[in-house]
Amino acid sequence: MQSLARLLPLVAAAHALVPAPRPALQADEPVLEPRFLGTSALITVQNQWTKPCKCGGSDGKYMAVPPPKSFSIPASSVSTAYPVEAEGMIPLQSSFNFCCTPENERQSCASINIGVAPWKTGFTYAPNNPSSQMGIMQAPAKILEAGRDFDYEIITGQGAFTSFANSLIKSKVDGFISGLSQKPIEIQASADIKLTIKTVKEYSVVATYVSLDNMPTGGSKIDGIVALSGTISGTLDLKGVKQDFKIKAGGASIMISAEGNLFAAAKSAALNIEIKRALLSLDTIDLEGDFLVDVVGALYPVLAPVLKLPYKLCSIVNTSENAKIIALLNKAIKSLA
Repeated sequence: MQSLARLLPLVAAAHALVPAPRPALQADEPVLEPRFLGTSALITVQNQWTKPCKCGGSDGKYMAVPPPKSFSIPASSVSTAYPVEAEGMIPLQSSFNFCCTPENERQSCASINIGVAPWKTGFTYAPNNPSSQMGIMQAPAKILEAGRDFDYEIITGQGAFTSFANSLIKSKVDGFISGLSQKPIEIQASADIKLTIKTVKEYSVVATYVSLDNMPTGGSKIDGIVALSGTISGTLDLKGVKQDFKIKAGGASIMISAEGNLFAAAKSAALNIEIKRALLSLDTIDLEGDFLVDVVGALYPVLAPVLKLPYKLCSIVNTSENAKIIALLNKAIKSLA
């Protein structure tokens, strides 16, 4: 009995720690363990209007750090980077709405989900938005850096070249891809590595936002966000040994900022384009062909271990290796001049 008496205070303390009953979850809300550390991001807005623009978040659900309700961005400028973070202690989908309203213009909005699997991190544009006046890039950032799992790069502006860009994509890409069956592309990546691209199937290439502006110093500046997906197949030749390969990418987005003489080719002038910024986002990637990892390891060793991990791959491309990759892209462009 004395032993039992000694246990009673412990039993009472344990009972006190049992949480009070909570309302039942909805059928579409799975019960999982708390995340503890919420998915985080920085939101930066680039105002390309020649007038002020008000932006802000609303309708936040399960957000530990919601976006600011309202802030103003002067004409032709970039906002402060604002932190947001999903609630880590509540195992439910975190989300918020984000809108930009230029002075005397219609509002553009997006619904943004933020969270780690099985929760979604993504966005959808409001169906009643004015055409091509908002562009969003959800770029994986530094996974080990507090407060920055993603960078949300938001552009608000006229996006006047979006329609033209999509017309150009439609006229050029379809013909280019259909021509691969008669004339595959051969790329001599190194003395030991040759890549032959034979088909591109189930593809989609859509510009979601493109702007083109003249620069005071001459030339033009282009900002663009392109969403793409598809399956590329072909042959890899590694030191004389050949193997078929297939790369299937889904939910990819590329954000590019470039400057230079963008219409040089039409004027028979020397091509002079320099990429200033490039970001990559990728939902899924499937690889077939053992040589692929070996080839990437030979050409760019740091990417080989994460080649099948979309988030980590994009994180490295967007952060630690970004400057090097942009330099390689610019080198490739100059070789075409």
